Amino acid sequence: MEGWEPRAAWDDFKLSMKHGKEFEKIAIYGNKSWQEFAAKIGSWFVSGEVKYFESYDGALQWLKE
Repeated sequence: MEGWEPRAAWDDFKLSMKHGKEFEKIAIYGNKSWQEFAAKIGSWFVSGEVKYFESYDGALQWLKE
């Protein structure tokens, strides 16, 4: 989420409201506590699972399961 801006958060919110029921899994990869918090909040707006990962490989493995 390098270079993240509030406008991007708004765009993400609109995307989740329009397509939230279409996602099965969303992996958020990062190393900041606010990113983990964002994953928890994001899970409120989609029907699939949302998980936070500090490991890129762990995120990909989970998505492929």
